[in-house]
Formats: sequence, C-alpha cells, structure tokens
Amino acid sequence: MAPTLSALFQCLPNLSALSITHYILLLILTILLLIYTQTRSSTPNLSLPPSPPSFPLLGHLHRLGSLPHRSLQKLSTLYGPIMYLRLGTVPTVVLSSASAVEKLIRFNDAALASRPRSAVADILLYGSTDVAFSPYGEYWCQVRRICVLHLLSTKRVQSFGFIRDQEVSLLIEKIRSNGRCDSVVNLSQMLIKLANDIVCRAAFGHKFSDNGTSKAHNLLKDFSAYLGKTLVGEHVPCLGWYDWSTGIKKRMRKTAEGLDSFIESIIEEHVKVKREGLEEGKYEDEMEGRDLVDIMLNIQGNCVDTEVSLGRNNIKAIILDMLFAGTDVVYTAIEWTMAELIKNPLEMKRVQDEVRSVVNTAGKLTEELVEKMTYLNAAIKETFRLHPPVPLLVPRESTKGIELMGYNIPAGTRFIINAWAIGHDENTWERADEFMAERFLGSSVDYKGQHFGLIPFGIGRRICAGIGFATATIGFTLATLLHHFDWDLPNMMKGKPLDMSEINGISVHKKLDLILEAQPCSV
Repeated sequence: MAPTLSALFQCLPNLSALSITHYILLLILTILLLIYTQTRSSTPNLSLPPSPPSFPLLGHLHRLGSLPHRSLQKLSTLYGPIMYLRLGTVPTVVLSSASAVEKLIRFNDAALASRPRSAVADILLYGSTDVAFSPYGEYWCQVRRICVLHLLSTKRVQSFGFIRDQEVSLLIEKIRSNGRCDSVVNLSQMLIKLANDIVCRAAFGHKFSDNGTSKAHNLLKDFSAYLGKTLVGEHVPCLGWYDWSTGIKKRMRKTAEGLDSFIESIIEEHVKVKREGLEEGKYEDEMEGRDLVDIMLNIQGNCVDTEVSLGRNNIKAIILDMLFAGTDVVYTAIEWTMAELIKNPLEMKRVQDEVRSVVNTAGKLTEELVEKMTYLNAAIKETFRLHPPVPLLVPRESTKGIELMGYNIPAGTRFIINAWAIGHDENTWERADEFMAERFLGSSVDYKGQHFGLIPFGIGRRICAGIGFATATIGFTLATLLHHFDWDLPNMMKGKPLDMSEINGISVHKKLDLILEAQPCSV
C-alpha cells in the first residue's frame, strides 16, 4: 500500500552479491522493460492536477520518504490540495483538504468505491476476500452487509460489553499490582495486550495469553508489518525481480500459513462444539452464536441474508480484518490520547475532573456514562484529528473517468486521501497543530463520515464498519484509566519533552513505547 512505499528505498537489493554478468543482464532487462512500460502506460493528454517533477522509472516514489503522510502534506503546500503523482507506473491522485474530499465523494463516491489490486492483500487475505481490501462488487456488498448486520451492529457491540469490562478491570489490577513495587508501567505494551485480548474473546470466545504474551498478537504483529509493505513489482513491473531476490513473498506466505493454521484450529474447535451441541439438541438455543466465529459459521450453514457463498477462506479473511482492526486501531488511539494528555496537563486535569465527577455521582463507571462525558469524547476526537490511525486511509481506484475541480482524471487512477494532512489543515482548523479538545465542545463534528475535516475511519461507501466496536473500547478504557490513576512521566523523564516520534506502517504508532508513572487515586 501507498503508506509504506518508502520501504522500497530502505532495502535496495544487494547487487554486489551478483556477478558482473548477472548485473549487466539485469540492467539491460530493466532498461528494455522500462522503455516498454513507459510506452504502454503513457497517459493521454488530459487536464491533470499539478504534479512535481518526477524521475524516470520511479516517478515520484522518491518523494514519499519515511513518513509518507507528512511528505505528501509538505508537497501539497507547494502543489495544492489535489496532486497528480506517478508512483512507479501507477497513476495516483492525492487529496489533502476537506473541500477536495467533499467534492470528490459527493459526486464520485460510486466511481471510487473499489480498491486497487494488492498482491500483499492477495497473499495475506485469501485473495483480498476480506472487507477492507476486496474490490467493489456484489461480493463486497454482501460481505459488508453481513458484517454490519450480524457482527458489528449496535446490539452486537453492546453484547460484548461484559468482555470489555472484565479485560479493562484486569488491566487496572495489573497496573495496581505493578505499582506496589514500582509505579512505572509500559502502558503501550499493556494496551496492545488489552486490545488483543478483547478482540480475541469477541472473535474466538477466549484469549490466547501465555505468560503475558498473546500468541494471537505475535502472529498479528507480523501480519500488520507485511500488510503495510508494498511489493516493488506492483509499482515498477520491470523491477519485479527484486521481490523474488529478497524473498519477501516467501516470508509473507510463511506468515499467512501460520495465521491460517491458527485460525483453522479455532474454527474447527467451534465446528466440533456446534456439532456436539446439535447432537445433544442444545445448540439451537444459541443460533445467534456466542462469538464472531459462531456467527459466521451460522451464516455459512444457513445462508442467512446473503446471496453469495461464504467458504472457509472467506470467513478467515473477515476474521483477520476484525482481529487486525480491533487490535491495532484501538491500542493506537488510546496510546496517542494518553500521550497527548500527558503533554497537555491542563487538558488532562479537565478530562479527569469530568470523569471522576460523573463516576462519583453515578457510583459506577459504565459505557453508557462514557457517552455522556463531553470533554473526554472531545479529547478522543482531537486525537483522531491529530493522529488518525491509518493516516492515508486505504487507497481507492476509479472505475471510470471523473471530473474533479476542473481536472479530468482517467479510469484506473489510484486515489489517496491524506486524512493526516486534512486534520492538520490551517484552512479547516484553528491552531491546527495544537491539541485543543475544547474545539469540539458543543460541536456537531464527528468522525462517522458526515464531516469531511475529520475522517479517521474513512468516508463514503468504504468507511470502516467497525467504528462502534473500536470507539466503545477506546472510550471505556480511557475513562477507566483516568478514573483510577493519576498519570505522569517517570522521574527520569520529567522536565524533558515527551517524544512523539512516529513509526510508519499501515497504521502509524508512537516510535517509542509510552512509559508512564501511575499513582492510584482514591475514588
């Protein structure tokens, strides 16, 4: 995917290991293929958006840098909110303002509902048969409908509330236990485990922790790393030999096989339980299923509300979507929110005062109460504005030529929406680079696709279906952490600015773990 194309330049092939003859042959082959590719892929003489100078073969790949969302935002200040780039041989339009995205989506959402082909997703997600990466069509429409109605509906999300309550309570106890000998905790690692345990219990019925380390998370860590990479041959076909020479496809397939074996064993366990239950005449009372795997198997067996056939691999692909998004997006959002509150102690105090006042009045913290915490929810919105989990969203691909703000863009063009740049746009947000939760107090702006200046979960037909599941966990976890503890930097870090450096991937995390001091608060 586009967010991590910079990986191409961080690990160029070790040509010194090749003989001079092989080197010359590869060079000649590359030049010949370049000439052929450039001839075949020449763009018609259209009125395209402004474009920076490009290199032969690479196009604008070299412009992306180590953090593409930031590099593209800087380019947009020079070439405008709509830019035309050539990423290798892939024609690409980058949008960096709310007004540009609004015009694009309001009039062209249907033409941009598809995804570009991704060899990485094909390997990791069973031929891109999941929800996030599958191309637009009948299959995607039906599978998304299944997810919205049966897996991620408000009722279903609420039914998992007891899981969130139990797992967050375990987190609080772990922090308290740690504080008896040392009040300093690695909050980042705790949040990763929390998010993974919650989603595993929701998906599989139980978690997979072993001595504090989750087997599922270790597998998903590799999955996430590869999902954020781009095979060179996708963008520069004449350099496709590079993917072969580095062995990256082989490593991806190995990771995919490990995940497949893991999920297959879980599904078989569920099938066995269901079979035994049916034989004993007990399973009929649980047709809605106890977890996401049960629900998917029930839909598959009864063809419920779907005109497409769901095979075993389709179920696995959808489950992988849920596991990745439910873990990565959730812990990333909580981590960035806590980091911003630590950086802004006055904001931290206002949020904590609200949380503790509401809870002390009600007597117990519940998810319903979290919805009423206006300042906490404003702080979450502000974090989504400054740190959208997937800053460049998932790319789209036009299925027909479109007209946008006077430009004519041909079919087959890749579209990248820079949600990070939009959140930092001075034309949309006052003091855009500052954390100011109060900007959302009394505001109708939300992150559910109705306001083009705040789109951390995407927009239009391809908006993320799991917003409710993610935000329920994010809000409840933050409220609980802020209710029970006073947070600060450890003594060794006090007086120093908190490092907010980013590390790039399909989602953007803090480069360094968030290490904080947690002091229990009498509540």
